[in-house]
Amino acid sequence: MEQIYIKVAYCQKCSGYHASTYADSSQKNNPEIIDHYFYHGEPFFTFNQSSFKKSEQLEYTEVKIISLDEHQKDDLKYCGCKKKRKLKLVAQNITFSESSTQLPKYDEVPETEIYFRDIYRLSYNFH
Repeated sequence: MEQIYIKVAYCQKCSGYHASTYADSSQKNNPEIIDHYFYHGEPFFTFNQSSFKKSEQLEYTEVKIISLDEHQKDDLKYCGCKKKRKLKLVAQNITFSESSTQLPKYDEVPETEIYFRDIYRLSYNFH
């Protein structure tokens, strides 16, 4: 009988796993994989390789290729840690100034016109 291997994404903190998939695409439709992962209700298995690649990018993640038989021994040891992506995001500060909206200046402005001028500036910043 042919040995079946799977890729498993393990958490380095708790040693549980949070994602798994087939290691070889030729074994994608293997009855043993389908039996274990669908009939027994395996929640972290995916056939979508891009979904597995996203889980590989989470922090404190180590990917191992193991046999299906070895995985079945500890298949209930799930990771419960909160994960974040390893990718760094760059934040931009956006500032709005009064000079971006050019309104006429009045010496004596009634109170209602100040109100409408503020509303105009506010709407101008969002459009």
